[in-house]
Amino acid sequence: MKRFLFFSMLIFIAVMIWVSVHEKEDHIPLPQKLERAMRLTRMMEYHDDDYDYIVRYPSFFEQTDDSLMGKGCCRFSFWQDSTEIVQTAFVEPNADSLTLEQAMKKYASDLHAMYQQQGDDFFILSGAIHLDSGKISGRRFYVKFVQHRKLWFVQSLAYPEECERAVKRLKDEIDNWKVW
Repeated sequence: MKRFLFFSMLIFIAVMIWVSVHEKEDHIPLPQKLERAMRLTRMMEYHDDDYDYIVRYPSFFEQTDDSLMGKGCCRFSFWQDSTEIVQTAFVEPNADSLTLEQAMKKYASDLHAMYQQQGDDFFILSGAIHLDSGKISGRRFYVKFVQHRKLWFVQSLAYPEECERAVKRLKDEIDNWKVW
């Protein structure tokens, strides 16, 4: 286990040095460097012991300490300059016993989703991020809700619009996410 953690830290350091060095040496924008780093990085796996689901995330993302999160939650993030990418997963009760169609309609409205896709036991939404004060310029979200009994298993991604191509691998991970 110690060897695995040491190896993971080495990969993280190598990717961060690569991004930092190349950022200073040339004039390629960070989103393009990030796209290359995402393509080359090793994906790590997080296992939630409370709900027994797995989330894959890039090795150079920082994991938020589980003790700071609620039961069934995890958070991974990348932050450099003004670029922040946040990947989260959590479980929430389906307190109103909504069907897949009802939940998709409700959350699409709540989140101001511009894109909707429905599968057998899931739906995916995406669009610009909104707060009570309105749309946040240049920020987007991508989220998958998986229904299981009276629970929603949710994995989401928040990212800058200019990183759309860079987060393609993460969006593919979310698309292919199977809770069981």
